[in-house]
Formats: sequence, C-alpha cells, structure tokens
Amino acid sequence: MIHFAILILFNLNSKKLTMFFAKNVKRITIAAAILASIPALAAATGGNADLYADSSKVVPVTELKFYKDKEGLTVANGWGDPANGAHSNYIKMPGGTASGVHTHTSSYYGVVIAGVVANEPPGSKQDHPLPAGSYWYQKGGEQHVTKCISQTECIFFVTSKGAFDYLPAR
Repeated sequence: MIHFAILILFNLNSKKLTMFFAKNVKRITIAAAILASIPALAAATGGNADLYADSSKVVPVTELKFYKDKEGLTVANGWGDPANGAHSNYIKMPGGTASGVHTHTSSYYGVVIAGVVANEPPGSKQDHPLPAGSYWYQKGGEQHVTKCISQTECIFFVTSKGAFDYLPAR
C-alpha cells in the first residue's frame, strides 16, 4: 500500500522507486523516526491537544485535501487545528519559488517530503539544500525565508504545538 502511494506521489515506476529507497534509506529512516516521535514530544512538552483520533485512521496520499489558506499557501491538514492550536499539515510550494521574509508566533518542525527546500535567515549568502527526508526546526519569532529550490514542486510536513500564522516582516 505504501509503495503504491509513493509511486503516485513521486510519479515513479518500480525500478525508480527501488533506486529512490536505496539512495535515501538513511534520510527516510531519520524522517520516519522524527515523525513517529512528534506526538510523544508534543505531549511531553505540554501540548494539550488531542493528538489522536478516537479511532485509528489511515489517509493515503491520494486522499489528502489540499486547499489555499488565508495566507495563500497550498496546505492539507494532518491532525489538530492549525487556526487555533497544536497541529500538523502538509504544505506545497511550486519549484523555484520563495516566501517573503516572515515569522510565525509558534516554533515548528518541518520535514521535506518531496523536492529540495531551504529555510534560511534573511540575507543568507548560501542556501542549505534540504532534500526529501531532511528536516528543520524554526524557532517562533525568528525571521526567515522558506524556499523551494528544486525545479519540481516541494511538499513538506510541518508540526507545531501552537496555531499556524504567517507574519510578513515589516
């Protein structure tokens, strides 16, 4: 089932999928470990949101419902309520694009699912490429620029114990 979802998400055939896993096994393992630990970390750090549904839930990638949020970002909700508190969601950015300089009230973690992302302070002289499987931590209140530096679309998964906001720098 997961192989089928990855084939669709990355538009890969079986041979390309095998090569993708072989080249990225360490990154995939690290990303999976991070994602698996997020609910426990959120609970341990005082997150008070119900991180789990009342029953088990499975959502194939083909059923994610992407929409434009009030900031104009293309997002799909994971769990929680991004408007009011703890949450995780998926964000898409077209290849070769960058956000403006901005901050968020709450800190968050981001995990790259597809494409190559950079998340840098304003005026950074060099991007630090984050390919699929990489992650970053963004402290709330710090100015930064998020970029999709690949030519292909970027998808990343973010999680935060606070509400999501996008505050353009003044």
